[in-house]
This record gives sequence, C-alpha cells and structure tokens, in this order.
Amino acid sequence: MDTISTTALLVAVISACIAAYTTRGNSARAGFELARTLFTNLTTGDAATARSSLERYKRGTGSDDPDKVLDHYFTLLWQLEQIHAGRQSLIRQQRLNGTRAVVRYLDEMVNWHVIEWANRWLEIRTKLEADRHEQIDDEHALHVFCQLLESIDAGHWRLHDLKAVVAEQKARRVARERAERERVQRQQGTTTPPPTRAGVRGA
Repeated sequence: MDTISTTALLVAVISACIAAYTTRGNSARAGFELARTLFTNLTTGDAATARSSLERYKRGTGSDDPDKVLDHYFTLLWQLEQIHAGRQSLIRQQRLNGTRAVVRYLDEMVNWHVIEWANRWLEIRTKLEADRHEQIDDEHALHVFCQLLESIDAGHWRLHDLKAVVAEQKARRVARERAERERVQRQQGTTTPPPTRAGVRGA
C-alpha cells in the first residue's frame, strides 16, 4: 500500500472515530435534557398541583370531592410512569450512547420523590376507595410504579404491599375475563342456527 493510500485510510478511520464520539456526546446531551424534563414535569405544572392536592387530602385539609382527587391521583401516577419509561430508555442506551451518567443524574434528582410517595401511596389510595365507595382501577400504572420503586429501592418497606394490590387487581381482572368468555361461549352454544334453504328449487 502506498503512502497516499495509507494516509487516506488513516484519515477515514480518524474521521469515523470523531463522528462516533460526536454522536455519543450528542446522545448524552439529549439524555441529560430528557432527565431534566422528566424532573421538571414531576415538580411543576399539573404534577405539582396533583402532589399538593394529594398531600392535603391525606391530611384531611384538602378537597372534599374525591373524584377530583382521583384525577390528581392519576396525574401523579402517570407522571411517575413517564419517569420509569424515560429511565428505561436511558438504561437501554448505556452501551451505545454512554448514558450511564445520565441515569445516575436522573436517579439523584427523583429518588427522594419516588420513595416519599411510595411511603404514603397506599394510605391515599385506601382513603380514596373508601370515600368513593368504589375500587380504583390502576393495575397497569401501579405496576409500573412498583417497577420504578424496585429499580430505585428494592428493599422499600411498602414495595411488597404495593405489589400485592397489583396482584389482587390482576386476579380480579382475570376472573372477570374468564367469566365473560364463558358467558359468550354459553350464549353461542345455545344460539339456534338459522334455517337452511334446502328444498328450494333454483330457477
């Protein structure tokens, strides 16, 4: 290989390395921006209003309208679900885009908030169900909250109880779906088939 070809190859390799480094750096910056956005969304706007409402409700000094409180309950629960989704996205980019530091940064900002709300979540949930005289259907969102909590504090004292609530809802849902399936099958089995056109002559 001549000197010119060797030089061209070296330049190409260096350029590729610079491009990869730049892409990795841009991905990390985008990751930090995502982490800041998730934290901001958790601590301002609708989520902040929901947090304040739920805390006052827990203390007995908030709204007397449990349906309004339920809206705030799901607002905060869905925001926590978004944090889990964003965190999982960053974790899955670690090897390719170098987002490990971003995940640590996000955890440092949200861990306290997640743990504190896990401490009081079942108390609020139980009070809401009692005041509304109706079970709360939050199986999926609460399951995601459990996943987020477990990824942050696997030994949290409330984690087992939160998971038990999710499991109880899943069992009820499976039972309902089975009963509905059996009802439809019974209905189909007793349906009289339409009469045939046997014996009718063609033109």
